[in-house]
Amino acid sequence: MQKYSFLSVFLKFNSKNEKMILVTGATGLVGGNLIWQLLQDNERVSAIRRSSSNMDSIRTIFSFYTSAPDKYLSRIDWKEADVLDVYSIREAMLGISVVYHCAAVVSFNDNTQNLTDTNVTGTRNVVRAALENQVHKLCFVSSISACGKGQNNEKINENSVWADSSDRSSYSRSKYYSEQEVWKGINEGLNAVIVNPGVILGASGTETGSSQLFLQVQKGIMFYTNGGSGSVDVRDVVKAMIQLVQRDISGERFILVAENCSNKDVLCRMADGFGRRRPFISVGKQTLWAVGWFLEIVGHVFHFHPLLNRNSAHTATTREYYSSLKIEKALNFKFIPIPTSINEICDFLLLSKQ
Repeated sequence: MQKYSFLSVFLKFNSKNEKMILVTGATGLVGGNLIWQLLQDNERVSAIRRSSSNMDSIRTIFSFYTSAPDKYLSRIDWKEADVLDVYSIREAMLGISVVYHCAAVVSFNDNTQNLTDTNVTGTRNVVRAALENQVHKLCFVSSISACGKGQNNEKINENSVWADSSDRSSYSRSKYYSEQEVWKGINEGLNAVIVNPGVILGASGTETGSSQLFLQVQKGIMFYTNGGSGSVDVRDVVKAMIQLVQRDISGERFILVAENCSNKDVLCRMADGFGRRRPFISVGKQTLWAVGWFLEIVGHVFHFHPLLNRNSAHTATTREYYSSLKIEKALNFKFIPIPTSINEICDFLLLSKQ
């Protein structure tokens, strides 16, 4: 396995070549926060966008940190490309030293070919282009959904064995097979590292991921489920990514989870942050599964993707626990407490409405 010394990576990172760093998925929650953080130590950062990309989201992300987002947005060198267009990705990587691959479709309700194409084929294209362009290091954003299951009530860690099953979502499969594309690249000499974040908390100005959940709670929500998973602040995700790239670490994956929270606790903390009534009606597994099954049928008949299906119902009612011990030891990493994260995001969203 090819590795690069800490000194060589450090020197690469600290040069002022604006074409050195490339971020895919730059207008998403992780990509946008990552670019903000990179701009604190780099004069320029290159980023990929499609012709149809919504640029309002990254302006919202930058507004979380500063009252003058355009000052920082002007320091991004945009490259129009698509991870599904291998030729445009190859061209975008010319002269690039470090690639952060954040582009992905994040959905537990989407069973379309677009999910597999973007997450798996897109990652394959990025990996191939990185190898061909002799990129020095690649950091891939995976998910805890690509991790295995815990045994004997132990927390899930990086070595837990992944196995396909009927309760695996299409998203889970897509992220697992995306990781396999990165491992193939590593076996061919690619210097790469993988992060597996939990539920990522942050404000992106979109109606996807946790941003959608914050918006729903802000409007008011009565129901909760008894499931739970690992959660993490997006600022911790990008901080860990940057530190892993700067270190002489390759061929490793790291779970990023600050706390293992129940769905009820997360929703209640959000409600408190917005000054809303806490959810008070528990929805059981069988009830939610039945509703998901019904909505699948309706969606099939009327040709739309429902917000809830059987897979997402299973996810919402399953409690899983994850260990971040590996990243904590490797980087002496300290996570932002989830209550602090939720309160700060709620405060920002409330201020942005004024």
